[in-house]
Amino acid sequence: MGYGSTIDYVEAAARAVLRETGLLPHINAGVCSEDELRHLKQVSASQGLMLESTSPALMLPGAAHHGCPDKDPAVRLATIEAAGRAEVPFTSGILVGIGDTRPDRLHALACLHRLHARYGHIQELIIQNFRSKPATAMASWPEPPLEELLWAVAAARIMFGPHMNIQAPPNLTPLEAEGGDGNGSPSLAALQSGWRALLDAGINDWGGISPLTRDFVNPEKPWPHLSHLAAATASAGKLLLPRLPIYPTFLGLRGDSCSAHDSRDFDDSLNDSLARRGGSSDGNDGGGGGGSPAGPSSSSQSSSSSSRRPQPCWLDFTGGRDSVGAAVLRSADSQGFLRASSWVAGRPDVESDPEADSGAPDQQQPQRRQQGRDGEGHGDCYPQPRESLPRGTIADADGSGVRQGPGDGQVAGPPRASVPLPRWREGRAWRVAVGADGALEGVPQPTDPSPRVVRLLEGVLHGGRPLQRGEVELLLRSRGADHAAVCAAADELRRRTCGDTVSYVVNRNINYTNVCTYKCAFCAFSKGKAAEELRGPAYVVPYEEIARRTAEAWDRGATEVCMQGGIHPDFSGHTYLRILAAAKQAAPGIHVHAFSPLEVHHGATTLGMSYESYLERLAAAGLGSLPGTAAEVLHDDVRRLLCPDKINTSTWLKVVGAAHSVGLRTTSTLMFGSVEEGPAAWATHLVQLRELQQRAERSSRAAGGGSGSGVVGITEFVPLPFVHMEAPVYLQGNARRGPSLSEGILLHAVSRLALHPHIPHIQASWVKMGPSRAAQLLAAGADDMGGSIMNETITRAAGASHGQELPPSRMEEIIRAAGRQPRQRTTLYGTPPAEQTARSYGAAPLQPLVTAAPSSGALR
Repeated sequence: MGYGSTIDYVEAAARAVLRETGLLPHINAGVCSEDELRHLKQVSASQGLMLESTSPALMLPGAAHHGCPDKDPAVRLATIEAAGRAEVPFTSGILVGIGDTRPDRLHALACLHRLHARYGHIQELIIQNFRSKPATAMASWPEPPLEELLWAVAAARIMFGPHMNIQAPPNLTPLEAEGGDGNGSPSLAALQSGWRALLDAGINDWGGISPLTRDFVNPEKPWPHLSHLAAATASAGKLLLPRLPIYPTFLGLRGDSCSAHDSRDFDDSLNDSLARRGGSSDGNDGGGGGGSPAGPSSSSQSSSSSSRRPQPCWLDFTGGRDSVGAAVLRSADSQGFLRASSWVAGRPDVESDPEADSGAPDQQQPQRRQQGRDGEGHGDCYPQPRESLPRGTIADADGSGVRQGPGDGQVAGPPRASVPLPRWREGRAWRVAVGADGALEGVPQPTDPSPRVVRLLEGVLHGGRPLQRGEVELLLRSRGADHAAVCAAADELRRRTCGDTVSYVVNRNINYTNVCTYKCAFCAFSKGKAAEELRGPAYVVPYEEIARRTAEAWDRGATEVCMQGGIHPDFSGHTYLRILAAAKQAAPGIHVHAFSPLEVHHGATTLGMSYESYLERLAAAGLGSLPGTAAEVLHDDVRRLLCPDKINTSTWLKVVGAAHSVGLRTTSTLMFGSVEEGPAAWATHLVQLRELQQRAERSSRAAGGGSGSGVVGITEFVPLPFVHMEAPVYLQGNARRGPSLSEGILLHAVSRLALHPHIPHIQASWVKMGPSRAAQLLAAGADDMGGSIMNETITRAAGASHGQELPPSRMEEIIRAAGRQPRQRTTLYGTPPAEQTARSYGAAPLQPLVTAAPSSGALR
């Protein structure tokens, strides 16, 4: 075919798959050199090679590996070690029942553990049982019983500890006792019993299951239906979830609380003893085991951590958005699992397309029609698998059905598809999809929430117990029944705290410049494409135009003007005072909600003032409150990638704390779903906000003032999903597609639980979530819909379709449709003047906006 080697062919094929389909290659190319592994890393999400066994007896004449030089344990271990040096996420494992013994299996596992302790690169262990095949040399070789497979799984789990991923192929599961249709086909009940035993023995993964192809290595062993596998998984209290070929801890997500290289849960002395069985301590073959890896296993090597490595290291990002690393991030959710969702923040819900939930780069396409369907934005092109055929029927690969009896069905007939065939509709097909609860759609799952989640929720609802950081993280990982329980608890807490009233404020946003000296990787406002419908050219808004827009907002019923902008190099603290004066002179009664902590920091430092002194000056000039933006994620590991030159977490907290100390209220925000390991980073963020608010309450009490929630400090928390479409960090291939819908819903719910009772209001951003999805959040802890927003440019610059005014009449229609009572509010949750409320319902059309070139000096 014109290729210099098999490796060259594999590399070309993987590159074509990645480029043409968005699918993520996992490459098993056999024995490779380190250089070959590095080349393949550029086109693969992960690679693998089974060790199989380290028993030298298997290489002897008549044994399983005789005449197969590539099966030599030393050769295979050399490849696995080379993968570690090349920082390749690697899958390996052992075969059970090919003439090996239990000590042989322990030795092979110990050799793998020793390499993993050194490099941290083994992401998954496959414990695979031998199945005989007709017309092969081992056709009559006895297959190992289930007991032997379970023993090997349990041994691997004990040796590698709780963090290793361990799988056993479900289509190869041996049966404890023969049961079937009399023709050698196993019964479904017998298979599910074996699957349950494997789960109980310690596996946490079922490996790759294809809905399109058979198992080419074991074609006589068809893949199980996802629904059957999910049912067995659910019987063990676990959730079947689709994943990527690379496991979550290897994605290099920022702020992760766990390490891909943590293998210290196994005793080094035992490891060393097992790995040296029959060999010398330096790994050289002493004539015994012959499979020990080269090099000593020192405690300093085994205790090294991936946190000390430069990130990302496990994925190749050469080529930016066209790289395999970028494709992986496009396919991942905030926990590093398969996103499997076409919903994205900032866009209307769309009919699913082949690229929407794959690793293919986004193609900006004309806006598709709104679906208006609850769920993950997939529409009815994703029928539930069990609806695909009449009840009691299992699909065969040829489209026929095998009728199941009322009890245990027989797995019979030709090799079958792994999922039931779809109810065909032209142009549409069933695909694996994750729903709004974070669980795989259309398959069985545990019906009850886990006891630990129930205890945490009861502690908040009935005991008033504050959630600790690790507990917040646990809730943020909820899926399925846990997800539903968290949302229900948040909704109940919202009802107790805020009643059934949903508030909103009539306001106008004025973004007075998009010129900025900072280089935030996520910001498309000042650095996005200069498209007319998005950011447009660089600009400043003259003082007289700020005054005109403020007066117009007041005349249209607004009680608030929200003003923020980029950090213009010519701006000083005086500039913000003049902007404030322009607004207050135009509409003395309006509440000015303005200047992020970053702008306050800039204003104070340019004037050589303390934060408190500068904020007092702003307050005296008419500033009413501060937006708690520029927070992004309050985790410096995340901020170093998103906004390395912006204020850090400590400075942000100091500025907001200073505002509280001088009597100014603030909001609080979190931009989520870009580069961070979601639950870990979000939990840290939420706890820091709660502690910040608690400090404000304590200070107020010490000063003899009010201290309850809603009196001092933070007024509300606003989760802001990352809008990816025009964000530079996404276009460069270094970020995900924002949060999934399930993550967006869950974050609102958990924030209600984690911030209670200190921050009483949780706001749903209709600008980023979309109006209908924001209304959905009202059943998950949210009690506020934010502002009507007469103009918005920052989110639209990132590619969002929403943001240009949601009039009060439409806002209230959405709220009532959600079963709640709307209420107009002021910025600080008071009641607006009656005349302003009346004006808001009959507002005149907005006049055209006026801007000036940055060089005009209009804001100096």
